[in-house]
Amino acid sequence: NHRISLRNELATDPNDPQYFQQWHLKNTGQVTGGVADADIDADEAWDLTTGGPTQLGDTLVIAVIDDGFDLNHEDLNWWKNVAEIPGNGIDDDGNGYTDDYDGWNAFTGSGNVPSALHGTEVAGVIGAIGNNSVGVSGVSWDVQLMPIAGASSAESVVIEAYGYALSQRRRYDQTQGQEGAFVVATNASFG
Repeated sequence: NHRISLRNELATDPNDPQYFQQWHLKNTGQVTGGVADADIDADEAWDLTTGGPTQLGDTLVIAVIDDGFDLNHEDLNWWKNVAEIPGNGIDDDGNGYTDDYDGWNAFTGSGNVPSALHGTEVAGVIGAIGNNSVGVSGVSWDVQLMPIAGASSAESVVIEAYGYALSQRRRYDQTQGQEGAFVVATNASFG
């Protein structure tokens, strides 16, 4: 006779102080004129999972293609290409991208990721660290975010940006997870 785990009667809410302002995650009507439950039901999804490594220990990475990112933001877990030595002008890991320790800048073809508000905010919606008593909560509480500057009306820049995410995933697959990144999704909210 197997034991059954009952679902929580109450949905999971993180302890992040600004979470209750995030009506898109859980709308109780807190926004003036807001409609209760007009949201993505993130709290109900969090009863099932809040993110984190796969059962095999793979770290989930979401590539965010935007205008730039605050790489020092305390509530965001940025992916790092640890096989690369930043700022030495050498493609240390041989992946075709020089100095891509912090991600990639498809505008300049370099690892110098610019700082910008929109990309930081988008990354926060996707994966701000949840339940850490800081700021807001992302849809996934425990995910690494790959910053790629490439929000452009020029098709070549956008292709370069997506190419970087694809290259890192292919490298991950080819090396059985020893290099690259386990990119499971990409986001481009610029057009």
